[in-house]
Amino acid sequence: MHPSKHGVTGMALSSEEVQAFMDYLVDAAPVKAKVNKKGKEQEDTAVRDADVYYIEQEAENLYEILQKVAKMVNLYFKYDLTGIEKAQIMHYKAPSAGYKYHIDLEANEKETSRKVSVSILLNDEYEGGEICFRTSEEGTCQKPSAGNVIAFSSFIPHKINPITSGERYAVVVWFTGPCFR
Repeated sequence: MHPSKHGVTGMALSSEEVQAFMDYLVDAAPVKAKVNKKGKEQEDTAVRDADVYYIEQEAENLYEILQKVAKMVNLYFKYDLTGIEKAQIMHYKAPSAGYKYHIDLEANEKETSRKVSVSILLNDEYEGGEICFRTSEEGTCQKPSAGNVIAFSSFIPHKINPITSGERYAVVVWFTGPCFR
């Protein structure tokens, strides 16, 4: 695992682990992705154009994989992580506007907060769909391969570029802990 400017790269799931997430989609039903506008959840495909498959807690095998990911990425971050939000599989189908720049911190302060955001690519048969981070004027983009784990602090602005052909599948999950101080 190699630290990068934006998180952790160099970690990847096995092809069997990737397949376990793809298999979950067979019986799962999607919902349209939403965005938070003025404290209300709503659809806005100009901002976020994807379907979301929530991964229920009963899928213990998938959460075991994600717990392993949490332990590995936190060797780099060394944050106080105490939990995991309900994971989801994001499905972008071309033509898709992707997801404009945003941060993953929640607007309403609670006892715990998202600390590490993780995106795990499940396939790479698509065009566009790069993940971009804006930590400077330009921002930097990358297109990970299937199985690659991208982990970053939840306060880093990021986006998914428009998907121009094919379909992009990625697991998205947030590891949580006491609010940053």
